[in-house]
Amino acid sequence: MKISNPIHHRFQYLIEVQKTERKWHFPFLAALCIGSCLFIGWCLGKPNYGSLSSVGALTILYFTSAPIAQRMIHLAVCALGIVFSFTISLFFSFNIYLAALSFGIVSFLAHSITSYFRIPPPGNFFFIMVAAMASTFQFDLEMIPTRVGLVAMGAILSCSLAFLYSVFVVKTAIITVPRRRFKKKRYTKIIESTIIGFFMMLTLLVGHFLQFQNTYWISIAAIAIIQGRNFEHVRQRNMHRILGTFIGIGLTWLILLFKPEKIVMILIITILQFIIEMLVVRNYGLAVIFITPLTILLVETGNVMHHDVKLLMEARLLDTIIGSLIGLSAGFFLHHQQIINNLEKNIRYSYFQFKKLKK
Repeated sequence: MKISNPIHHRFQYLIEVQKTERKWHFPFLAALCIGSCLFIGWCLGKPNYGSLSSVGALTILYFTSAPIAQRMIHLAVCALGIVFSFTISLFFSFNIYLAALSFGIVSFLAHSITSYFRIPPPGNFFFIMVAAMASTFQFDLEMIPTRVGLVAMGAILSCSLAFLYSVFVVKTAIITVPRRRFKKKRYTKIIESTIIGFFMMLTLLVGHFLQFQNTYWISIAAIAIIQGRNFEHVRQRNMHRILGTFIGIGLTWLILLFKPEKIVMILIITILQFIIEMLVVRNYGLAVIFITPLTILLVETGNVMHHDVKLLMEARLLDTIIGSLIGLSAGFFLHHQQIINNLEKNIRYSYFQFKKLKK
């Protein structure tokens, strides 16, 4: 018993379900935003358009507990940020090295701005995620306005439904994850943003050199791990991500085994989105189990031709493992205070030396 208790406490986080006051209607709203985009695309005979607009619909996940006016301004700004991140990365996708550099810069800006304005969770996550996706798109200059427009329409749909939800369901506030209130030094924020930008750039290059098809999955896995509050939390999220993905791949195989029609897949995706929003604030690992089939089914829904299921899931698992390891490495630097302090001193020294030279 003396040996098993420490082991039990060490791995308790894998099955621990946290309490939350989040109501069922917000996950329903999030699922409605994603599902509506996919359904409209299916009705128009353009499932790939619906899949792309659902990326912009992720704006709904930045819904806050502020009064209605501030809430809608916040959502509108987040929508603009998502469209901006997507557009910039899309413009530079013609060259892998420029794409990686622009992705790193967008990641730097995303973390800097969300950290400065104390944007609550999901924070920088979706800005970086959409930038990663856009960076790996096949470059087509003529399609850029269409793609950007579709993402913008998804964001507008989310803002519209959020407004109706605010007026008729929650007129004052909803329960959200509380903001972190501790203050950071100016140089610390710059260093953190630089580390995140560098490792995000690295995920794209690693995927390219390994000749992976959808390298943005590496980036998504990495940035999801980096979201941890401290290195222990980063390590826990790394374990959650890998184990959750492994189980989620089994669930995906079970779903695709029945070869569902597009409309059925859209319904499944909508249900999965609802389940994810219910679980993500309770246990991240459980949520990842459903995030995995959601992302794979989105790829399948947006494509006319079906991929080989076995190859798709193998690639997804390998991408997650590599991305999780990169995210774990980034988390080590982000939460290693001695490294941060040394870098901070060097930046401050260089800044003062530069000021002296100008005088």
